Amino acid sequence: MIISVIGSGGKTTYIHELKDKYVSQGKTVLMCTTTHMLIEEDTLVNPSLDEIMHQIEKYGYCHAGNLCDDKKICALDLNLLNQLKKMVDVILIEADGSKHLPLKYPNEKEPVIDLDSDEIVLISNLKGLGNPVKNVIHRYTLMDIDPNELVTPKIMQDLIRVYLKKLDKPVKIHVNGDSNLYTRCLKTLLEEDIDVDCICEDWFKTQPKLVILGCGHVSQYLAKMASILELYTIVIDNRIEFANKEYFPTANEIHCMEYDQMDSILPNEDNTCYVIVTRGHKDDRLCLEKVLWRPHLYLGMIGSKGKVKKTFDALIEEGYSKEKISQVHAPIGLDIRAQTPAEISISILAQLIEIKNAKFSSSVSKELLESNVHGTLCIIIEKKGSAPRGVGSMMLVYKDGIIDTIGGGKVEYEATLDARACKKVMIKDYNLSNSKGASLGMICGGYNKVLFIPV
Repeated sequence: MIISVIGSGGKTTYIHELKDKYVSQGKTVLMCTTTHMLIEEDTLVNPSLDEIMHQIEKYGYCHAGNLCDDKKICALDLNLLNQLKKMVDVILIEADGSKHLPLKYPNEKEPVIDLDSDEIVLISNLKGLGNPVKNVIHRYTLMDIDPNELVTPKIMQDLIRVYLKKLDKPVKIHVNGDSNLYTRCLKTLLEEDIDVDCICEDWFKTQPKLVILGCGHVSQYLAKMASILELYTIVIDNRIEFANKEYFPTANEIHCMEYDQMDSILPNEDNTCYVIVTRGHKDDRLCLEKVLWRPHLYLGMIGSKGKVKKTFDALIEEGYSKEKISQVHAPIGLDIRAQTPAEISISILAQLIEIKNAKFSSSVSKELLESNVHGTLCIIIEKKGSAPRGVGSMMLVYKDGIIDTIGGGKVEYEATLDARACKKVMIKDYNLSNSKGASLGMICGGYNKVLFIPV
């Protein structure tokens, strides 16, 4: 068997993984190149047939090539390689170069495929995502693209498809660098050559962190309800009698400290939500000055119109722009005529949810985002009518269970069965209209289109 490995960064590592696999199966293996390959500790340089076969008999494999320079080998002599093709079980050929960059655009003469190749493996690497084109794509100058543009999944897929168009043999795509649920999905889509635009990165964002500054009655209700919404909650106050686990049993972090010392514990994520509910005007103003310039999705401050105006006027006198001040939601919360601390906390969270869902559509739980189990991810990619969950809702079906939900009921039951049988990316409609909807327990009508991605 002859396997040619092409594409970008990670080819040599992949070849070594294949070598280990085949050697463990009792097969003899030769590793070589049609272009250039780094000389390793056990590499045979300018070898004879006998030298190669002796090393293969001793170790089960051999890494060999002709000297190119003091660090690299190039292709073996053609006659020697043809002899080895008859004597060795598996020949692994690095047939492309990428200067160790995670992505590559091939020139007209690349890759250099051995004509007897039984299999071609194309390597791509997700480590290039989000970086400037000029820093991560070898031969980017051959592309019609701004070198400062950041690499997107679509650019990665376009690079892969350039290779696919050049080759007249089946190609196995292998993608390195997946590190989270989103990139695990991208890996599957890229490897199966499914358009990556069928998913949206926003669906995979964590729920916002909620920072509550002040530990009064409103804060206590706010923290309780935030836990139901799976918001990571940070509570800060300078009074130990309030900033404690007894008052805030559901908070993820509780800090008792002066507000002017809290910079080091404040999040840097751009979807952080701040609620300022301290005990007085002085602390409100201090907290507002601390967080106003930090990245945030939501910033609200409790208080009467008079108290709020006094704080804002003082800040404007100090040089803060009216535009910046106008970003603060104050008085805080939606106007639902809230009276009690519990009602006020609901009005605040309702305003936060409204802003969050206008910015991005993630509803995924922390448990699912952090899960490393293998299974099939089910994602609602289209919704019509009154189906219970929105676009971007997802659940992971794996051997021993399910994480999250796409709406429950018989629709979820059928999707679960489909997920357990799923071997490749697929899309399926679940029509909830009329008699079909009634049979699924969804007589309200509508339909969901669900994307299934093995991860």
